[in-house]
Amino acid sequence: MIIRYFRFFAVIAAIMLGSCSSEKKDSLSIQSEADLAGLRVALTAGSCYDLDLSAREDIMLNRFNNAPDGLQALLNDKVDVLVDDETVFNAVIRKEHGIKIACKGDKSFPTAFMFGKDHEDLAKACTATQKRMEADGSMLQSKDFWLKDKYIEAESLPFIPGVTEGTPIKVATACSTAPISFMVENQWYGIEVDILRQLAKDLNRPLEIKLYDISSAIMSLESGLVDIVMGGVFVTEERQQQFLFAEPYHAFRSAYYVVDHEAGKQHAGLWAELKNSFRKNLIVEKRWKYITGGLWETVKISVCAILLGSVLGLGLFGLMRSRRKWMRSVATAYNWFIAGIPQLVLLLILFYVVLAKSGFSPTMVAIITFALFFASSASDIYATSLDAIPHGQTEAGLALGFTRLQTFFNIVFPQAVRRGIPLFQGQCVSLLKGTSIVGYIAIQDLTRAGDIIRSRTFDALVPLLVVTVIYFILSWIIGLLLKLALPKKHVI
Repeated sequence: MIIRYFRFFAVIAAIMLGSCSSEKKDSLSIQSEADLAGLRVALTAGSCYDLDLSAREDIMLNRFNNAPDGLQALLNDKVDVLVDDETVFNAVIRKEHGIKIACKGDKSFPTAFMFGKDHEDLAKACTATQKRMEADGSMLQSKDFWLKDKYIEAESLPFIPGVTEGTPIKVATACSTAPISFMVENQWYGIEVDILRQLAKDLNRPLEIKLYDISSAIMSLESGLVDIVMGGVFVTEERQQQFLFAEPYHAFRSAYYVVDHEAGKQHAGLWAELKNSFRKNLIVEKRWKYITGGLWETVKISVCAILLGSVLGLGLFGLMRSRRKWMRSVATAYNWFIAGIPQLVLLLILFYVVLAKSGFSPTMVAIITFALFFASSASDIYATSLDAIPHGQTEAGLALGFTRLQTFFNIVFPQAVRRGIPLFQGQCVSLLKGTSIVGYIAIQDLTRAGDIIRSRTFDALVPLLVVTVIYFILSWIIGLLLKLALPKKHVI
């Protein structure tokens, strides 16, 4: 059965891959920013390019969360031009995906490391490290290696060993794209990583880097969960009012990327391209490890949240059936609150506000969040399943000489379980799929693992396909296990 579904997904992948090829057209000619008038423009939301172009009313802006999403929109003809850093798509990526730089912007945007207002000493230390690197030539060497695409042909990437003991410098990176900051076999590299490793070495402190969404990274800095935000952070007046910055280490220019129809991109055939895509996304740099690591996080959060939520649901069910009105009111208010708030909002509130100083790990906060939601659903399932059993069943058991406890566990409970399992299965699957949002609090779950791979390969199909298949298999396993847990029917 699994093989049959796998073949189905493979056929879908081949069809989608084939649909990516389009008939040859003339490449869009853009000589300057003035030529953007009337075009559909893709860019990363909240970037300096967004702020710079949002005032123009003669273009149609399409804001995306990251560069890979913007690239896919460009390749699928959803937009006409993509605006991003001049270094984000190196020569290999441009050739592989059939895009080119039509022109570069006139402005340059300073980029620096961002600190909280209470980390002035750390910001000054970072600036001092950068100046020392400029003085001894290591900054110029790093820029030459990373910003001129020399890292593409390098046999090995530079790594600066640091200390392993002491108070870590906690860093939130909003970028997992070369050459700024990216992962290879779970190790961080890039020009900004080089600078911060030097800073950590100067301060004799370990460096701890985690990947965040840009908005989540800023919230983490505000709440004191991290010390530094990096990942191509542009220095703006608005950000300077709220945060501290080290001196800019570089000023990046914008580039206007368009599809290069004149490149004459060769197609090796659907199955050959699909095979090559699997190799690039899963085998190269052992990227499959991101999937297995993310799978473990997803399973761990899901199982623990279901178990904890089931127990909490029993307590909530008890409040709902209490003879005391105020207890029933508490349960009703809780269910009303849970039904009215999105999971992501509660996750962010608990992580960045309520439990920010608790010392709980992001995984523990995620488990608590989903358990609170699951408890509400579980209590309703308990009530619905038990109410479906006629009261006459209990009376018959008592008439046969059973105690109330024996009647419940031997007669009522097995029937309630058989009625409740389908509902319970649906909620378990819903929770499993809901865990895809935990990347907002820097958990590298299954969905975030796919995002990391996409940020390295800029290939959407295979990472998303693999993640989809795994979620489907997990949902199928949940249903299978719950069916095995069903009590057998027996005649009393």
